[in-house]
Amino acid sequence: MTDWHPEDVKAAIRKTGITLTKLSIEAGYEASAVRKAISVPWSQVEDIIAERLGTNPWVIWPSRYDSFGNPLRAPGHKADRSPRGAKNHQQKENAA
Repeated sequence: MTDWHPEDVKAAIRKTGITLTKLSIEAGYEASAVRKAISVPWSQVEDIIAERLGTNPWVIWPSRYDSFGNPLRAPGHKADRSPRGAKNHQQKENAA
């Protein structure tokens, strides 16, 4: 099974009568959240997209979910980068 093409996801959302930006804002996210989640794993926003489309996120992005419908964490996910990023930021501040 393959992921939906990003343009198909965008078109499907628009066909429901809402823009990607408006869907993001109405869900309480930044204006570009839906656009980002179409290309980069973001399970909370994927849930919003899937709900709007009347399906499940693992149907749209099977590569992002395990066989039980749990989101997979991609290598380099921002949660994995936070400690390193915080450390690097702190080292830069100390060097200044």
